[in-house]
Amino acid sequence: MARERSEYDVIVVGGRIAGSILACLLGDRGHRVLVLDRATFPSDTLSTHFFRAPALRAFDQIGVYNEVQSVAPHLTVNYNVIDGIAFQEPVDRPEDFPFYMCVRRITLDDILVRRVKSTPNVELREGAKAHSLLSDHGRISGVAWKVSGQEQQAHAKVVVGADGVRSFVAKQVGAKTEQNEPVHRAMYYAYFRGLEANEGPAAEFHYRENNLAYCMPCDDDLTMLAVSVPVDRFGEFKRDPERSLLNELDTMTALAPRLVDSKREGPVRGSGSIPCYLRIPYGEGWALVGDASMALDPWSGQGIDQASTHAVFLAQRIADYLEGQSDWEAAMQAYHQERNEFSKKVYRRTSKFSADLRPMTRAALAKRGLG
Repeated sequence: MARERSEYDVIVVGGRIAGSILACLLGDRGHRVLVLDRATFPSDTLSTHFFRAPALRAFDQIGVYNEVQSVAPHLTVNYNVIDGIAFQEPVDRPEDFPFYMCVRRITLDDILVRRVKSTPNVELREGAKAHSLLSDHGRISGVAWKVSGQEQQAHAKVVVGADGVRSFVAKQVGAKTEQNEPVHRAMYYAYFRGLEANEGPAAEFHYRENNLAYCMPCDDDLTMLAVSVPVDRFGEFKRDPERSLLNELDTMTALAPRLVDSKREGPVRGSGSIPCYLRIPYGEGWALVGDASMALDPWSGQGIDQASTHAVFLAQRIADYLEGQSDWEAAMQAYHQERNEFSKKVYRRTSKFSADLRPMTRAALAKRGLG
């Protein structure tokens, strides 16, 4: 069977948050972009949910902020309970977006993918499973994939892996890791309807020793409830996710009474295999973005903020290269530096406390004179 051959400026493997933002920004500048994703949309994916000003800025930059901000409550209160001690604080900074949001990925990714589909110069192929990278004299030059069993391929000046923690692109190019931390925690979550609301609307964080529960109003009048526990408890959660999630939520004394009349909608989802790492995010003809470039234990809820911001950085640097403002190496060095400058503090904090949240929570109480 003959293979399809096309030429693009950029091929992006992975069409969710980082991949969509990257494609839209490059397409808007007139660069021809092909986006490949093994999923079809709308569809769900395992993910953190809440995000802050950095993600909202990126959504604003591609023109979807108004739609995103309209689908779920603006969470203007930080509500914390640490071993029975409760305190709340307003989300009063930064001034441009002084609130958090929690949006299910099936909703958020659909907004982004519809923007991709409407962007000039951008093509999206859904149900496209990449299986090999093409190269030309040692430089990555394209991607081969299958759709419904049909073999296809395309060439491009740049190939980007925006394909998550288990990135196909990162594996194919042998991307090296500059920092890493083993898996220390497991996280499970589900959506509930009819949960008694807290004052706010609030983003709630309930700590019990080295365990953490989240309560976040989200889209469709649902509430996302999640727990982060030490990874040595992963076995019990994997055996019975629903019972384990509910049992853990019941130990959170300020949250449990509000669950009585609520009803879970949809499955309990989770993982006990998400590490922390920073990969070197580029090489000859290729770059990584989103979780393919940097992964964080989801306890800190930083994934969407980081992925969206890194996509903005990478779009500018790829555009510099394609438009002749910079050579490839200089452009990618700048991207690497920007990524690290933006993310190193978050990375260090997330990896430092992933093994044990208690030093962090005790310091938080002491800072407020509550310990």
